[in-house]
Amino acid sequence: LADADPAATTGAIVDLITGGEGNPDAVRWADICSGSGNCIPACQHGINPRFMVQLARGFARRNAGSGPLPTRWRQGFQNMSRGVRVLSKLQLPPETLARFTPSRAPRTSPPDVVFYTGCNVLKTPHIALLCLDILDLLEVDYEVMGGVGQCCGVYQYRAGDFENNSKVAYATIDGLASAGASTVLSWCPSCQISIGEVSLPNYELQFGAKPFDLNPFLIFLAERADRLAALMQRRVEKRIALHERPVFPGVIDAVKKLLSIIPGAELADIDVPRVGTQANSLAQLPKFKRELVERELRAVADAGVTTLATIYHACHREICDAGEGRSFEVVNFMELLGEGLGLDSEDLYKRLKQVRDIDEIIVETAPLIEANRLDLDTVRDALAFEFGGKA
Repeated sequence: LADADPAATTGAIVDLITGGEGNPDAVRWADICSGSGNCIPACQHGINPRFMVQLARGFARRNAGSGPLPTRWRQGFQNMSRGVRVLSKLQLPPETLARFTPSRAPRTSPPDVVFYTGCNVLKTPHIALLCLDILDLLEVDYEVMGGVGQCCGVYQYRAGDFENNSKVAYATIDGLASAGASTVLSWCPSCQISIGEVSLPNYELQFGAKPFDLNPFLIFLAERADRLAALMQRRVEKRIALHERPVFPGVIDAVKKLLSIIPGAELADIDVPRVGTQANSLAQLPKFKRELVERELRAVADAGVTTLATIYHACHREICDAGEGRSFEVVNFMELLGEGLGLDSEDLYKRLKQVRDIDEIIVETAPLIEANRLDLDTVRDALAFEFGGKA
């Protein structure tokens, strides 16, 4: 797009979101937008260009297909749903998984907050469990909601199925609001964008009120950094580089603030481009994505750090095993914070990814397959989709 005319391309984006066909440059821009958000502060008119371009992507994809709109997103959603259900159950027993469902105990007052997991973080449940453990340490009264039954609607939105996007997102908003909390904490950046920048404003416009504020979980923690500092139990003698994403600059600031309170932890800056919402937001640019990861891994090794820390779950799934054969480990940031606070966790997703062989994984997880009453054919299909190999 370097040679595209900026005014013409922007005009074609507007054409797309007002019912037109746009032009090839606008369609390409919309298709490869990774949601970084660098455009938002750059706009002199107070407009959110990320919202405009990603809305245009939905219209472009809506225009391009010939089949019914639901058929364009249903298979991807079903694959994701199956993966979440199976992978979470291959890692945790039923009694632990129950922590991710709303409490059935009667309440006399609303919780302080709702922790909204979204869908996909439950593939790496140790991350979500650490979030809950830290809320417990802070003595926060919370309810947990999320999972595939409370999707943010991003699959429908990306496909241009705006009617079903509204149905899914509004049902999730109503569900989150049912707890009565004025604040909902999101883990997933895609959910924060989809609900926070798209559906909640539309909901407020349609119904006259916004039922809650949606805020990133890590910013909530950083606002309580002094309390967390007083709860630290262990030194974490590690030199750490962050696998950053620019989607929400406040989250990066929050992570750095939280790292600063972990005894022994040292943050090392590495000079690499920061792009995208999560790893999967670069799927339309596979060569660029691969080169970006390779460049970062080289820079991390050259910097002499002990640890590369991911922040978001999709990034973690993609590179959690990249430390094999290298001079550094790859962990999620929540593992470091948890370690400092004396909380134990085990990255079982990484373990499954390192095993990779489907038959070996099934043998290793047989007790959990039985305890969670999983169908073996479904397990094989989910593992083949997630890690490759033959089902």
